[in-house]
Amino acid sequence: MLEIRLFLDEDDMHEGKRLDEHIMRYLMHHGIAGASVISIDTGYGRQHHLHHRRSIGSADEGPLMILFIDEEEKVRSVLPHLKEVMRDGLIVAARVDRV
Repeated sequence: MLEIRLFLDEDDMHEGKRLDEHIMRYLMHHGIAGASVISIDTGYGRQHHLHHRRSIGSADEGPLMILFIDEEEKVRSVLPHLKEVMRDGLIVAARVDRV
């Protein structure tokens, strides 16, 4: 099995819609067993700009992580599209064992 972690920001967009929503719908449509969007309190990326979870009165958009695990063949079939739509994010892959 293969685990994928996608790191992106809440304000990342794809064709006028939130990127995280696009990815979740894409994964469902392509039969990935399950996926979760995890909100991250604070983080920074390659440009070293600190992002915080949105608080009252803040215009900052927080970082997100999308996590999914499935059979390696199914995961590899969706990776090309994810790489295409993830412009500034990060994709991490790791092999995992089913218990």
